[in-house]
Amino acid sequence: MKIATICFPIANNSIFLANKKRGFGSGYLNGYGGKANDGESIAEAACREFEEEANIKVSREHIVKVAIIDFFEEKKHLFECHIYFVNSWQGQLTETEEMGIPEKFEMHAIPFGRMWKSDRIWMPLICEGKKIRAKVVYKEGMEDIETFDWQPLSN
Repeated sequence: MKIATICFPIANNSIFLANKKRGFGSGYLNGYGGKANDGESIAEAACREFEEEANIKVSREHIVKVAIIDFFEEKKHLFECHIYFVNSWQGQLTETEEMGIPEKFEMHAIPFGRMWKSDRIWMPLICEGKKIRAKVVYKEGMEDIETFDWQPLSN
């Protein structure tokens, strides 16, 4: 099973998102993240990917896990994604080869029309302060959602 991460920088009740420029999810607004390397903890992967994609430094004590979501395309398990809010970092979020110019949005005004369809279901939950464990099943082609289920994330 592939393990992936997404980090969402949070400041003053706002969230930073950037347009994914290449690879899986290109063309969509998203947080910063990617796959964990062999021998790397999930938290280490989150910090590394955030640094690579946003040109900033973050330490593990400043990331808070808010969700674990299993993403499927029909019966194919694509990855288990560990999602974090990042509440403090060093440096300024910048455009990189993989991610576009960071955009700041108020938590109640996230532009879901520019994001994956499932984001409009699970992101409001985590933005309200819920910590969730979820399963998203997309139909073939990843354009429409077949099912979405969630429960509180157990510690």
